[in-house]
Amino acid sequence: MYRIVLSLITALTFSISLSSHAAEAELQGYGAFSNLNKDWMLMALYSDIADETQSTKPQRLEIKIATKKFSPRRFRSLWLETFAVEHGTDKVEAMQGDLQKFFNIVQGPLKKGDTLIIERSELGADIKINYHTLAQISDDFLDAMVQSLVGKHPPTQALKAGLTGQASLREQTNLGIRFDRLEPTLPRIAEISRWGKRILASK
Repeated sequence: MYRIVLSLITALTFSISLSSHAAEAELQGYGAFSNLNKDWMLMALYSDIADETQSTKPQRLEIKIATKKFSPRRFRSLWLETFAVEHGTDKVEAMQGDLQKFFNIVQGPLKKGDTLIIERSELGADIKINYHTLAQISDDFLDAMVQSLVGKHPPTQALKAGLTGQASLREQTNLGIRFDRLEPTLPRIAEISRWGKRILASK
């Protein structure tokens, strides 16, 4: 019981932190990562927008698992394919260090409602699952990840349109409602905390 209460406090503290960051970064849009006619992940992209040029710099990518169960192997293969199609195999090879950190945080099957956040920080970018910071990577990884979703060769054009705010208001509203309804349970938050301990123990 104590662990669950502690996890709740952690979640509330993290939510307040997110609200603070949200004031600095603007929501660009929501998108659904689909493959084989199935939504695997719902995403929200937050960016800083330069007034002078209207160019954007990704600050935070929130990913919520939309399917009942998502194996680490399937998670890895979908992302590797997404990176390779946009960036090419040479760049993917050069990113192996960050990619391994990203994949290693998934210590078991992901479940519906699990929330992954890749957020720019002073030291690069933090990767969180269900309010727990599990790894730090270079901020270039966040840029490359977002580019793989909204670049010249996105997984789907609908995903690109959604994350860049070009989808219709109705589509964005529906995705936003679905996105907000996906949340991890308290026992699941506590379980991910144990993932973090295993990751630390393996270093």
